[in-house]
Amino acid sequence: MKSAAVVFVFSLALVGLASCGQYVPNNWQSGGQDPAEVEVVELPFEDDGGVQQVHITLAPHTSAPGAVVVSFASSTKAEEAGVYYREEGVGQASFAQARMTQYNHTTFQNDGTYTSPYLYHALIEEVSTNITVFYEPVLTQEQGVTLSRSLRVPPLASAFGGDPEQEMKLAMVGDIGQTSNSVQTMDHITQELGDVAAMVVMGDLSYADNIDARWDNWGRLFEPVLDKIPLFGLPGNHEIETDQEDGVSFRPYAHRFQNMPTCDNGCGGFDNKGWKANMWYSYNIGSAHIIHVSSYHKYEAGSPQYMWLDRDLSSLDRTKTPWVIVNLHAPWYNSNVAHQGEFQSYAIRREWQPLLCQHRVNMMFAGHVHSYERVFPTCDNSTVDYHRGITYVNIGDGGNREGLYNNWLPGENGRAGPIWSAFREGSYGHGVLHIMNSTHAFWKWHRNNDGDKVTRDTTYIVNEVAWEAKRDDKETVKESTTFVNNFFDVQISFIPFFILVALLCYSIAITVLYKKRNAAAKRDYESLTEMSVTNKL
Repeated sequence: MKSAAVVFVFSLALVGLASCGQYVPNNWQSGGQDPAEVEVVELPFEDDGGVQQVHITLAPHTSAPGAVVVSFASSTKAEEAGVYYREEGVGQASFAQARMTQYNHTTFQNDGTYTSPYLYHALIEEVSTNITVFYEPVLTQEQGVTLSRSLRVPPLASAFGGDPEQEMKLAMVGDIGQTSNSVQTMDHITQELGDVAAMVVMGDLSYADNIDARWDNWGRLFEPVLDKIPLFGLPGNHEIETDQEDGVSFRPYAHRFQNMPTCDNGCGGFDNKGWKANMWYSYNIGSAHIIHVSSYHKYEAGSPQYMWLDRDLSSLDRTKTPWVIVNLHAPWYNSNVAHQGEFQSYAIRREWQPLLCQHRVNMMFAGHVHSYERVFPTCDNSTVDYHRGITYVNIGDGGNREGLYNNWLPGENGRAGPIWSAFREGSYGHGVLHIMNSTHAFWKWHRNNDGDKVTRDTTYIVNEVAWEAKRDDKETVKESTTFVNNFFDVQISFIPFFILVALLCYSIAITVLYKKRNAAAKRDYESLTEMSVTNKL
């Protein structure tokens, strides 16, 4: 692990030297790659049979909102493999058994059949939220293991009773690959460590492209990032990798990345038996409900993925999870010359956009197009609609070997671009989504500019669903206050009448008492007079 970290830092140093002037020629197009950009950064590796390719993800669910998954690989088959872990402030470490899997992959690029290392996935459920966890993957259970790694479990998600107003940040990226540009992007994401709750990748992770040894290289190359920042992925077209022997697709991705194993919200998996490696799934983090879907599985109404998506969206309580974000690979809106007219984009948009707009999804992130583009909120393919529209962001600029796309379509009536395109640029980089509270989020895109992380595009996103709810609450309070005020106004308007009635009653009472007193005094006088006359006689 230490040698891997040293080589990783060394690679970053090489990137720093090689990146000078990289931003200036950002005009490479699809099919016109710059030779310097397509080279894979290969990490020197000597297999000692130990743990390698460690990465983590979150697996929050109702009964274990702090659950995490630790995944790792080894050429050693170990029945006792698992993870030792302990929470910060706890002395005794616990152990979580790992599930082991392995696969064979036959492709022309592999020059035959590739056999993966043993792949281990340990689900850790006995952890709290909002806490640091120290951990160590092992192949054998033994005493005194040093827990050299750590991860941060986010605060309790609002879906499980947490605060809907809590802040959260997510690093967003797509089409990473394993070039010097990829390393630079991941280094910039590493600088977000301690600030972001997780990293979300919009597909096309390794660009192994049927050469499975590149999956292993990718896992080792980015282990110093992925063993600290939880990763949520989804399948892109470069994950399809169909086996030429049995015709099965997505096998390498499915065995290496096993997302949301408990399927608390349902899911769609590569294997419906046991612990699924999900092609589509959802999870709750912070005040957001995040949905990952596949651009390369059946999508039409009545398909398993469509029915799951409909159920998932229909089950949401927006007072508990104010933000809803959908992630996929192929973008629905794209003004780049590259990837125009693709079936996976337009057909799925036609089928799903009414559903997403009906449930008032806030944002959608995509990759695939190797550039950056942000789209104004829209729901009908052209009209900007800040009230009910979805903000779309294409972020397929992580650093892959196919190069950047920087040719753009013109707009109508002399506009530089379509009316719905807010910002676009063909540069490598990543973004950070900062959910500030239930009503507002801040988005920023960082460009890899000559080795530095430069903020190039920013915008605020208003959650109209939560904003309207707060406004309605204020109206309710206002109505209640008005009712109370009116009630007292009515009472106050009757005060003079009440005073007059009281004075009248008081006057009548005094008069009655006065008459009674006079009558009594008269009787007493007459009685005394009669006694006086009698005495005289």
